[in-house]
Amino acid sequence: MSSVWPRRAFVKSAAVGGVALLVPFHLRARLNHDTNGADAGTFAPNAWLEISANDQVRIWCGKSEMGQGVRTSLPMIVAEELCCDWRNVQVVQADLQPRYGEQLTGGSLSVRTSYASLRKAGAAAREMLLSAAAAEWGVDQKECYAALSEVLHANSQRRARYGSLVARAAKLTASPDPPLKSPSQFTLIGHPTPRTDTKLKVSGQAKFGLDVRVPGMLIACVERCPVFGGSVRSSNAEEVKKIPGVRAVLEQNSVHLTHHFGEESGPGSRNYTCASVAVLADSTWAAMQARKKLKVEWDEGPSAQESTASLRDQFQKLLAAPGTVMRNDGDFDKAFASSAKKIEAVYEVPFLAHATMEPMNCTAHVHDGKCEIWAPTQIPGAAANSVAQALGIPRGNIQLHVTFLGGGFGRRLIQDYAVEAALLSRDARAPVQVVWSREDDVRHDFYRPASYHVLRAGLDASGQLVAWFHRGASPSIGVFYNGTGISPQGAAEMNGPDFPAFGIPNMRTEFVLAQSGMPLGYWRSVENSGNQFVISSFFDEVAFAAQRDPVELRLAVLGPARKISLGGDGTIDVGRGRQVIEVVAEKAGWGTPLPKGTGRGIAAHFGYGSYVAQVAEVACDASRGTLRVQRVICAIDCGQAINPSGVQAQMEGAINFGLAAALKSAITVQNGRVQQSNFHDYEVLRMKDSPPVIEVHVISSSEPPGGCGEPGVPPIAPAVANAVFAATGRRIRRLPIRSADLMQA
Repeated sequence: MSSVWPRRAFVKSAAVGGVALLVPFHLRARLNHDTNGADAGTFAPNAWLEISANDQVRIWCGKSEMGQGVRTSLPMIVAEELCCDWRNVQVVQADLQPRYGEQLTGGSLSVRTSYASLRKAGAAAREMLLSAAAAEWGVDQKECYAALSEVLHANSQRRARYGSLVARAAKLTASPDPPLKSPSQFTLIGHPTPRTDTKLKVSGQAKFGLDVRVPGMLIACVERCPVFGGSVRSSNAEEVKKIPGVRAVLEQNSVHLTHHFGEESGPGSRNYTCASVAVLADSTWAAMQARKKLKVEWDEGPSAQESTASLRDQFQKLLAAPGTVMRNDGDFDKAFASSAKKIEAVYEVPFLAHATMEPMNCTAHVHDGKCEIWAPTQIPGAAANSVAQALGIPRGNIQLHVTFLGGGFGRRLIQDYAVEAALLSRDARAPVQVVWSREDDVRHDFYRPASYHVLRAGLDASGQLVAWFHRGASPSIGVFYNGTGISPQGAAEMNGPDFPAFGIPNMRTEFVLAQSGMPLGYWRSVENSGNQFVISSFFDEVAFAAQRDPVELRLAVLGPARKISLGGDGTIDVGRGRQVIEVVAEKAGWGTPLPKGTGRGIAAHFGYGSYVAQVAEVACDASRGTLRVQRVICAIDCGQAINPSGVQAQMEGAINFGLAAALKSAITVQNGRVQQSNFHDYEVLRMKDSPPVIEVHVISSSEPPGGCGEPGVPPIAPAVANAVFAATGRRIRRLPIRSADLMQA
C-alpha cells in the first residue's frame, strides 16, 4: 500500500460575433467572482468557461494533454453540471495564467484535485441560466430545469436556448455553493465518451512542441557533456561557425531547475552544471549536420568514476548496516529468530529513462526584457520560474504557451529544455527552438533511481506470516532537488504504509541513501514502480514457502474491510482493495488449470486515490529462455470514473508501459556515461510484444475520483514475475527479465 495518495466567477466579454457569458472557475475548489471595473454583465475569471450567443460552449483546460485524455475528462465534469449539449463543446488549452490556478499535470492529480471545483463551475453557470429564464418568464426558478443547452419550464412547456439567455444571465451573481447533481442524474460522467482531441491528432492539426514555428526562428542542436556535472574545456566552435547555414555556436554551463513537488520545505530547486555547446542554424538539418562537426574536450568531473557495477557495490555495502527506519511495528528481530520458516531474498531494479515519443524541445523568444515560450511542459509555472531566474527577469515578464505533449511520464516536470531555449535565445538575440535527438533524450534524461533491496520474512508453525523486514537502498530524488537539508524520511524512496503494513504484527522497513552522480526525476508511478515489483514478488515467495495460495494469503494479510488513516497522507480503504483483488482473480479464472509452461501471477497496488490489481498469464520456453505475456486482467476502483473508456485506455497504456520496464528497458552506466542511446539498445515494448488480450474491469463506485495515470504501472512487473515462477519454478529478482533468468540450469 502506498503513501503516495495526494502528494501533495464569471466574466463578461464581448465575444467575436456577439455577447458571451464567461464563467471562471478556480481549480482549487473555489469559485471566485469579481465585478470591479467591469462593464454591465461582465465577471472577472480565474479559469473559465464561455457560453456564446450561438450556443457554443468553450471550456479552457488548465492541465497539459500528454495522451492521458485530460482535455476530455475535465471538460466532461463542467459540461455534466452545466447540462449543455456535449456536441457543441469546444475545448481550449489554457496558457500559463494566474487565473487558472495550479497548472501542474502529474502525480495522477488532474481529475481528483479538480473534480469538486469544476462541478461547482458548471453548476453555478447552470443556475444563472435557470434564474435568467425564470425571470424572463415570470415563474419560479424551481419550476425550470436544464438539458442539452436549453432551459425548460415544465408547466408551460416553454424553452429557451442558453445562447438566448446569455445577456440576462451575465447580469446575475454566481452562487459560490450551487446545488449539484446526484450521481444518479449523470448523463455524461460515467459514460464512455470519445476523446475531444482525436480528430486533431489524426488529421495533423494538433500542435505539439516540435510543430511550433515563429518568424525568424533558429534551430538549436546541443552537444552536452556525456558525464553529468562536467564542463567545457575547449571546442572548435570557430570552425563550426563557418559552416553554411550556421548562425552561432554558443556555450552553456549552468541551468536552474525548479522542482515541482515540494517535500517538507516546499518546491525545491537547484542550480547544476550542465555543460554544452549549441549549434544554431537556419534549419533542423543544418543544425544537426553541423553539430556532428563539433569537437569538444570536456572536463568530466568526479562523476566519470561511476558505473553500474560501482553503484551495485555501494548498494551491497550500505545494506550491510541499518538504515533510516520507515516503519517499526512489534519486534521483528525476536519474531524472525523464533520463526518456524525463514525466507530471505535480494532484489534489484535499474535506472530507467522516460523515452517519450516526442523528444524534449522548446521554443523561446527573449526580447526587450521579456520572454515568450512555447513548451510541451507538465508544469508551466515551474518552467516560467526557472526561465525567469536563469534570465534574471521578473516572473511576470514570462509569457508561456502550452502545446500538446508527445508523452510526459514525469520527464516534462523538469525544466532544463525550457531554460536551454531561453538562454540560447537571449544570447543569439533571436527566437530559438531547441530540438533534442532521441540520443539526447536517452543519454540526458532525469532517471528513475536504481535500487537494491534485502528482504526477510518469517512464518510460524501454522504458516502465518508473523515477521517482515525490508531494507532498500537507492539515490534520492528528494536529495537531488532539495539537497542534504531534507530529512532522512523525506529523502527515502520507500513508503512506511506500503503493503503488507497493518497486516503483520512484526514489521520493520528501512531506507539507506546511496550516492550517485546521475540526474534523477519522477518516472510514471515514481518509486512505486520498482518497490512494488520487490514487495509483491517477495510476497509471492512467502506464499509459496507457506504453501498457501497467493490470493488467499494476500486477502488474509489485508484483513477485514476497514478504513486505515495515514494521517496527512490520506486513507486506505481495505474493502476497496479486497474487492479489486477478488474481482481480478475471478475474471482471470484464478486456480483453473493451465497448459504446461504457462503460469499466472497476481499483484496489486493501492495509491493515488485508486486501487488496482492485475493478473498476468505468461507462456515460457525454458529451453530457449523466452516468454510471452499472453493475457493481462486488470481491475481498478478509481472512485467515480469520469470517462470509463479513458480509464480503460489509461490502464492498457500503464500495463504496456510497465511491461517495457519488466521485459526490455534498463539504463546502465560506464565511466559516468549512459551506455544506451536509442531504441535499439534502450528497448521499449513493441506492438508485437504487447499482450494479445488485455481486459480492464472498472469497478462501479460513487467514491470521489482517484488517479488513473500511474497506479496501473506498479502491479504488472511483479504479476509477470510471479507468473514466470508459476510456469517455470524460477524466481525473477531483477529487472528487466533476461533470457538467462528463464533458462533451465
